[in-house]
Amino acid sequence: MTSGGSRTGWVPHVPGRYPRQVWTARASALVLVMVLAPVVGTLLITPELRSIGGLETITQLLIFPMVIGASVLLYVQYRLTDSNVVGWLALCLTEYSVQGAALAGLRASEPDVFFNRAGWTLIIDVPAALLILGCLRLSDRVRHAADPFAVGLLLGLLVAGVNVAANRFGGELLLTDPAVVTAQVALAVIGCGIARAAYLLEGVASWFSARLGVGVIALVVNRVATTQENVGPIGEAVAIATGLIGVLLMVNAAGAGLRLAVQEQRLSLVVLADQVATMQADERDVRARLHEITNSLAGIAVASSLLHQKEEVPASKRRQLERMLDSEAGRLSRLLAGKGNDALSEPPSRPQDTSHDRQSLVDLDEVIWPLVTAQEALGRVVEWHPTGHQGVGDPDAVAEVVNILLDNAARHAPGSHSVVEVTRHGHTIEVIVRDDGPGIPAEVRHHLFEWGSRGPDSEGQGIGLHLAHRLMAATGSSLRLETQDVGNTFVISLPAPEETTPCTQSERRDRTRVSSSSRTTCSSPSPSSSP
Repeated sequence: MTSGGSRTGWVPHVPGRYPRQVWTARASALVLVMVLAPVVGTLLITPELRSIGGLETITQLLIFPMVIGASVLLYVQYRLTDSNVVGWLALCLTEYSVQGAALAGLRASEPDVFFNRAGWTLIIDVPAALLILGCLRLSDRVRHAADPFAVGLLLGLLVAGVNVAANRFGGELLLTDPAVVTAQVALAVIGCGIARAAYLLEGVASWFSARLGVGVIALVVNRVATTQENVGPIGEAVAIATGLIGVLLMVNAAGAGLRLAVQEQRLSLVVLADQVATMQADERDVRARLHEITNSLAGIAVASSLLHQKEEVPASKRRQLERMLDSEAGRLSRLLAGKGNDALSEPPSRPQDTSHDRQSLVDLDEVIWPLVTAQEALGRVVEWHPTGHQGVGDPDAVAEVVNILLDNAARHAPGSHSVVEVTRHGHTIEVIVRDDGPGIPAEVRHHLFEWGSRGPDSEGQGIGLHLAHRLMAATGSSLRLETQDVGNTFVISLPAPEETTPCTQSERRDRTRVSSSSRTTCSSPSPSSSP
């Protein structure tokens, strides 16, 4: 770990494996064409440079801008990943490429002066190389305090300025001078040290450090070879080859690393987006469950309060309230235990595969009367008459949807008259909940069941109808709004049992949940009076 909490997470998931998924042979060939095309173009345009010496000069003028490009790629990679090691690499490569570009310009513009003072260049290279070696050795331990590209640029300009001053004002210093020979040996040793430090960098993949190490050796040999005069065709060929190899390896490593970093950043964004979506789904799940719990608790609290008023509540009314409390408390207990409406959670990718697991025979009278009793306990007027109809679905889901619709009518149309009707149309049982309030605005109707959808004057959260629609869809039923001039009419559609036979009183009392696949069921007789 580097100080300052830097990250090196841009490396491949398999550190030693070359990332062929992001950097192919075609990409390497493209880099080669980008390097060689200017060389070939220059030779075609300038016939006097069509020699091995002229090719060496052209190569020197072109490879350092390419190395600067590699340092830019490393810098962008550093900005994406905040990798301390990559930041130090960008600093070192920027410093080297800037001073190298200045020397290539001196060599091309005034070759006689340059070669007469080439010893100065090699001597100046020794402390510059030591600086690069020190930076690489510290890269995994010390956090750089300033922008690495800016620091590398300033250091490169400083070394280039010293080289220009030595070439302009320094005396002749030939390569045969003992100090220069010593500098060449030192530069070779330091260059090997730089290559080894690059190869042993921690926090980077082996393919990346191997290309850096070999590239450093190639560029060190290139530096020594280009300061020699009259080395003959072989020496010039060595300078050309090492320069091209060095720049190709640097651009290859930097380009592949950047593309891999971009790919991993993209994957990280995908993972982050999934996590955010999961958090949003969880938050909606919590809010939906709180919505249902709040609705249930309101009726329970009022009914409980009325039961404590022994003198004012008739015995028949007390029995109704007690039955309602038992029914709603049971539904609330199932919800809190996670055994109620699991459709409250975000719907699965294939809801049709799970909807049948929650279907059973729904005695609509048994579902609706506790809700009507709870509404009456809250002082609301709801008209309903038992019918004895049964449907196929989830009793808790149907109860919650009817409760939402009645609660919405009371909240958004206070004082309105609500009606609950249950009818059968062929193979469908419809539970109709209507009110005579102001109705839902036309501009809201087309997205009425979306999360957060509500009218401009509504003080609700836009959760109830979305939840109701999702509950019905998840359990094989449906909920729709019918257009009318006054008020609102919502229709819950449930599949009807295929066959029904009357139940005895004991069967009705002891009836358990029946699978929706049963072909023979029994219906509940209508209560003698509305609760």
